[in-house]
Amino acid sequence: MDNEYKNNSFKIVNDLVSKSERQILQNQLLKIANNLGADFNFDDIDKMWNYFKKENRKLGGAVYNGFKYLPIINQIAHSENMHKNLKKVCGIDNPALVDVNCRIDSSGEEKFLFDWHQDYWFSVSSTKAVVVWMPISGLNPSIGGLEIISSHQKNIKTYKTKQGTKYDSYADAFLIDDVIPYEDVKIIDQMDAGSALFFSFSSLHKSLPVLSKDKSRFTIQFRFADFDDKEFINNHYRPGQVTKESVVKSETK
Repeated sequence: MDNEYKNNSFKIVNDLVSKSERQILQNQLLKIANNLGADFNFDDIDKMWNYFKKENRKLGGAVYNGFKYLPIINQIAHSENMHKNLKKVCGIDNPALVDVNCRIDSSGEEKFLFDWHQDYWFSVSSTKAVVVWMPISGLNPSIGGLEIISSHQKNIKTYKTKQGTKYDSYADAFLIDDVIPYEDVKIIDQMDAGSALFFSFSSLHKSLPVLSKDKSRFTIQFRFADFDDKEFINNHYRPGQVTKESVVKSETK
């Protein structure tokens, strides 16, 4: 396991995805968008999303739905470079892809952003599992990124939660109901295209807003457990999901 990851529970890995893979990804995303209308001929993912966000949010939802099913995403998840870095950085020898999620975050849609949370609650499988968070065009402050809390030994735990009182998206299903160690917050808003942030399921993190009016943040989140991990074995290799009962259970711990 990489020492930086071991000490902080996160690490940026450069050159995880090649330029040609990123181009294929964008081409495939544009193709499914153009399939939605005979007159569509988008050649830029930001222009495409700006159109759907303003003119037809329902069709934009279709793009959102199809994003995670693009063939190139499965290829990236199981690439030699991905598996090599899971082993080198996180110590995962026998990776199990338990979930893939894709997001498109834009200015004016802040209600969909995630507040402080741990990804453990969204793919309940193992506290030692890993998120590979990849902004497909890189990051700069104008399109935001993440705030993440370095998990020194004192911060490593499953934080207590409570049920949310509103529901704009599944980000509102539960809220952290515990002391957040803000003194250890790090801002991740500079990443090169092709790089990815590897972080633990136990890491507290939250979304940063997009400031740009014409650029959005397109991200892929790969969630990996380890088939050799005892907690994952005890869960019968089965990712779970947050429920009312699990939230109430966490409140009583």
